Amino acid sequence: MLTDDERTAFLQSIARVRQRAAQALRQAQGADGPDGAVAFIAQLHRGLDTVAEQARATGPQPACQAGCAHCCHLRVEATEPEVFHIAQYLRAQPAEALADALSALQRHVATAALNPTNPARQACSFLVDDRCSIYSHRPAACRKAHSLSAQHCAEQSPTIPQNLRLLVDAEALMAGTALAYRDQPLPASAHELNAAVLAALKAPTAQARWYQGDAAALMPKDAQN
Repeated sequence: MLTDDERTAFLQSIARVRQRAAQALRQAQGADGPDGAVAFIAQLHRGLDTVAEQARATGPQPACQAGCAHCCHLRVEATEPEVFHIAQYLRAQPAEALADALSALQRHVATAALNPTNPARQACSFLVDDRCSIYSHRPAACRKAHSLSAQHCAEQSPTIPQNLRLLVDAEALMAGTALAYRDQPLPASAHELNAAVLAALKAPTAQARWYQGDAAALMPKDAQN
């Protein structure tokens, strides 16, 4: 829980990020259009990585390490530019790797659809041998996620001890960047990662529709009717 002063500082931080990100995003669009708008999301990811590094240097040490994949079995959300960023990365992979990713995504979405009100806890489609196969392009939610206790994660505890400073700084970066996109105006809302990436891969025109301001670009056609 934040104090009033901390909340004021948090909102001011969001405003600063929004202003700076909006200017940089306009420049990225001016240079490369929709591809520039998508590529710009990497600046948010680099900022989050820096925040995480600073937190490790000055605060309590996270228990997270390579091969620890408890959080990779939870629901993950990503914004439109993050989804298209991942889709572009996957399309650039060898045909066999792309086909494997598509199959994994389809299985994940099909399993989730069996019980939409209480979806089964299942591994992320991009988790391969307990490693993230899109680690360089993973969304902000994954970069922010951390735990100070591996035991709490293993036990699926309802509360996970975390570094509050890291969370606050990361949330400010994420919120400010999302607002900067919306100021363009470009949709930047939360979507379930697996379903959204599958939709982006199956609809070649989705990115163009998003760049035109279509908030339903990542929605299945039957859900739009």
